[in-house]
Amino acid sequence: MNDLQERTRLCSVCYKMCRDFCSVAGATRHEADSPNHRAFFVEEIMHGKDTLRPEIVDYFYRCSMCKACREACESGLDTSEIMLSARSDLSGELHPQRLKILREKILTGTLYAQDSDMVRALMAPRLAKPRKGKLLYLSPRLRSGDGGMLKSTFSLLERLEVDYQVMKTEPSTGQLAYFLGFTKEARQMAQQFAQQIDAWQPTTLVVFSADDLRMIKKEYPTLGIGLNVGTLQSLPEFLLEVFLAKRPSLSQKVPGPVTYHDSCALGRELRVFEAPRELLRMVPGIELKEMAFNRDQAPCCGYGMGLEITHPEITLLMARRLAGMAEDTGAKALVLGCPTCALVLNEALSSQERSQQAGGGIELLDLPSFLERMMQ
Repeated sequence: MNDLQERTRLCSVCYKMCRDFCSVAGATRHEADSPNHRAFFVEEIMHGKDTLRPEIVDYFYRCSMCKACREACESGLDTSEIMLSARSDLSGELHPQRLKILREKILTGTLYAQDSDMVRALMAPRLAKPRKGKLLYLSPRLRSGDGGMLKSTFSLLERLEVDYQVMKTEPSTGQLAYFLGFTKEARQMAQQFAQQIDAWQPTTLVVFSADDLRMIKKEYPTLGIGLNVGTLQSLPEFLLEVFLAKRPSLSQKVPGPVTYHDSCALGRELRVFEAPRELLRMVPGIELKEMAFNRDQAPCCGYGMGLEITHPEITLLMARRLAGMAEDTGAKALVLGCPTCALVLNEALSSQERSQQAGGGIELLDLPSFLERMMQ
């Protein structure tokens, strides 16, 4: 019996220690969405007790790859690895319908729209030819949005007189293709990403999306991909380094208590827990209220490395659940260290829906936007 089979067997006969930590099961309230049950489906198929049917395969994609099950498991088993293996072995006709529709765009890195007019205007004066220095990797998804977070980030860095560079066009890291099971295509995308980054030879590469950074740090080595980069940093780590060096004057007029969400990739996978909190505590008079589940036990926002693609209805439930947890702290603002989380929550929760929630709603702010506001 190989290692994957043994891990699947152990998971399928467990006493479900991970169930209460699974954000998908917590949002849907379906027992079959628990990590234990998903592993049970795989174990049944491995031993010929069941067959691959669309309703069974669908559960392979109802996993957010958030790794909370690993943190909760006494044995350290990771059912997301079982789901990833199952996805990579599936033939195309068994894919969920939404994945079939979007497959080509995912594999060509064209899922997200081109730069918006606002983003093009923001990028234009900041483009330069490749040279050694600090290179910001923004991600195609972030560049397809309204540019609000990028505007805050650029403004923040320029007020602090930080020298940085951005690319006119950015390749995909391949993370979405990889976690949806397209390993071969993801490796090709990763190779193209590495080639383009190597052409810049950055002394520091700042990766805005924690999910992209997770892909580079955790999965590229397994794919045999290396980057010619001096230092690889998340956005909160980079901003903390800048703020410690510059020591800017920050506002003492905090609009009330704030809470912070640890993204799955930034927190559980990359263990970046303290950098964003250190930044927030640099604001005079700030009251930081932790959510009931934080750091390595924090819930998933709903993005889920492809869950948003295959099951947007579950993403909405998870976003609502996370917003509710944040509101339970009594905080007036929820600060997010990963731009992907900010995008998902803002897209999933309309302003009207947030205003109708208990306590009048909670403001969602990415970390750069919050810090820029505190410098005004």
